[in-house]
Amino acid sequence: MCGNRWYSSALSKVTGRLLLEVAVKKTHTGEQNRNSAHSHEAPASAHGAQMAKYFTMNQPPNVALDSVVSVVRPQMAITRLIARSGIPERTASIPSEKAYVVSVHLNHANSGEWELWTDGKYTKTGAWPVGGVAMCDLESNTSIRNPGPIDWVHFHVPRATLDSLTDDAETTRIKRLHCVYGTPDPTVYHLTQLILPCLSRPEMFSQLFMDSFTMMICSHLVGRYGRIRETIPQFKGGLASWQKRRVEELFQEHLDGELKLATLAEECRLSVSHFARSFRRSFGTSAHRYLILHRIEIAKVLLSETNSSLVEIAAQTGFSDQAALTRTFANIVGATPGKWRREHSRRRIFVEISKRQSLQPRQ
Repeated sequence: MCGNRWYSSALSKVTGRLLLEVAVKKTHTGEQNRNSAHSHEAPASAHGAQMAKYFTMNQPPNVALDSVVSVVRPQMAITRLIARSGIPERTASIPSEKAYVVSVHLNHANSGEWELWTDGKYTKTGAWPVGGVAMCDLESNTSIRNPGPIDWVHFHVPRATLDSLTDDAETTRIKRLHCVYGTPDPTVYHLTQLILPCLSRPEMFSQLFMDSFTMMICSHLVGRYGRIRETIPQFKGGLASWQKRRVEELFQEHLDGELKLATLAEECRLSVSHFARSFRRSFGTSAHRYLILHRIEIAKVLLSETNSSLVEIAAQTGFSDQAALTRTFANIVGATPGKWRREHSRRRIFVEISKRQSLQPRQ
């Protein structure tokens, strides 16, 4: 996966400005302005309710989007739009800004239905399969028409985000993102499926996860669709001993995952990208994955050495509830916490009995 290859390239110039909270809004046509008020972006930015406005302002009165849900961050905004009645008329043009909209279809669009206008040039696309993507440069004048049902996710990616990625990786900035409309992209599609629950339940994902997700998808876009691609220099370093100790201390203090990569990097006196590469070199995995594995190891200790309930153990190890603990534990260990506890409790009893028998004097 290209995202894995580029994962360690961080967004150092932008990450430090991450919002402390994720702004999530559900809206229908009558609620469109509420979401944009929370975006911390210019009102014209093409995401959330503002994107819905561009798509519906030229439509007949009976046409409305069934659902608009968004997560807004300075680096990247994510918007899901659903319209069972489609968009029968050409949309309004999206005002120019230095950003891309990467669109991912979650349903199939029939051949000949999808029409596109870019700087006055008309294009009629072919069939757009589930998981098909497109790159729209918002510095061009773009509008669309699609009378069929739509369910898509838009990633609003500022050029500054991509420039930070390439600058920090010490490679040439890309001139543009480009692909044929409807190009299948399993990587973007699966990453989109991964993030969908966050649009309605942001508490499911930690700050660290969201940072990592942004890095993965943006680095994949640069690696696959950037017009200029250069090899990232090989990185051979790792964290110093004191840095590893400090990271372990911070993870122990913040098992809930509400640590940002920027905070970890600052504590280690490194840039975010340098820290991400050094961490993976030292620990063999990403910071988010390491935290999950660390939680599970603590849970194992509590399961085997205490009589605490699963609800109590979930709270002590930073999981939102018992179900989250059970699901994650089973995925990693291969058994539920209850089953694992029963098996290891029997082993502990056998070991204790064996030790007592060996200490008894022979008659």
